[in-house]
Amino acid sequence: MHPLLQIIYYSIYNILSILKSPFFWIVVGIIYLQYRKIGEMEKGILGQYRKSPVYNVLISSLFGLIGGILGSIIFIYFDISINPRDFYYILPLALLLSIFHPRFMCFSYAGGIISFMNLIFRWPSINVSQIMFVIGVLHLVESFLILWDGRRNRVPVFMEKQDEIIGGFTMNRFWPVPFTIFVNNIDIYPITIMAILGYGDFALSNFPERKSKETASLLFLFSIILLILAGLSIKYHVFKYIASIFAPLAHEIIILVGRRKEERGGYIFTSTEHGLRVLDTLPNSIGEKMALNPGDVILSLNDHRIYSKKDIEDILLIRPKIIWLDVFDIKKGLITKEYKDYQKGINNLGIVVVSNFLDQILIVEESKTLIVKLINKFGKRRKSTFKN
Repeated sequence: MHPLLQIIYYSIYNILSILKSPFFWIVVGIIYLQYRKIGEMEKGILGQYRKSPVYNVLISSLFGLIGGILGSIIFIYFDISINPRDFYYILPLALLLSIFHPRFMCFSYAGGIISFMNLIFRWPSINVSQIMFVIGVLHLVESFLILWDGRRNRVPVFMEKQDEIIGGFTMNRFWPVPFTIFVNNIDIYPITIMAILGYGDFALSNFPERKSKETASLLFLFSIILLILAGLSIKYHVFKYIASIFAPLAHEIIILVGRRKEERGGYIFTSTEHGLRVLDTLPNSIGEKMALNPGDVILSLNDHRIYSKKDIEDILLIRPKIIWLDVFDIKKGLITKEYKDYQKGINNLGIVVVSNFLDQILIVEESKTLIVKLINKFGKRRKSTFKN
């Protein structure tokens, strides 16, 4: 058998064997709790789950296993091995950095800092090239997971930007990723390690599908460059410095560029005085069956101009058998869409909208880190002390 085919077979066999491990199912349980939390927010906005937490966990687990197989093939094919002692330094630092912001838990930051410390101070004793390889492969797998599955769990949200309520989407995915790698600790032997990879993003000035593709593309480019630098660092010592600086710096630039793009304006899902903008449609709703898309603007319903959701409710109060919408479609321009229900009539389109008359909406704010919360809490206490 060809060596590559042997590696593929061995990787598939090892990764699927993890299904027998209780630890794998503990990780799946942790991910389920995350999806249930997100589902509650989704239920508060849509009134129902788009997809149940159990469904999201099953899909995430499937993609996680595929990602683990891909990562294992790369690790084994390129003969990448690790020393567990190297991660005794990286993991505590990653947890410490996460106090400042959750994104700093990524090994790009802790791995880069520890590697640079090794190069400057000769402490701690680690293999810089191997660490950079591991970080590069994990981000390569993550980029594929975001591309394949990142847009799947989008939730419509409202945020306050520039003193205006705008619509958008939050995307959150989590994957249990087991991967096989060889351990170089006196004897060389393979082990299967569990990792949780995640993707969290907002789409305010872009559509979720396009945003996830952009993020995946940047992350893919980052991982390829880091893998090249890690490979060169084996022969040329100077590339160890370049790789250890590139890992945290480039990763942070990717995040800041994405955030800057979202915050500089040009928001898509804003209210309009010409009609009612669609943010999302409920699963199996009439709006979904009529192919209303995020960003479409409803101009009229049954020849009545529409400016708010109440305008729609007033017209559908009599449960008409036939409805027709004049819609400015984001792709096709001005078109008319029709729907018929002669048995029950139509009393609800099942859409989430952005209008000038928003009632009972859930405004989502970016989560504050633990250290920011402590600073704010301390600041409030000082103010109350001064008042007294």
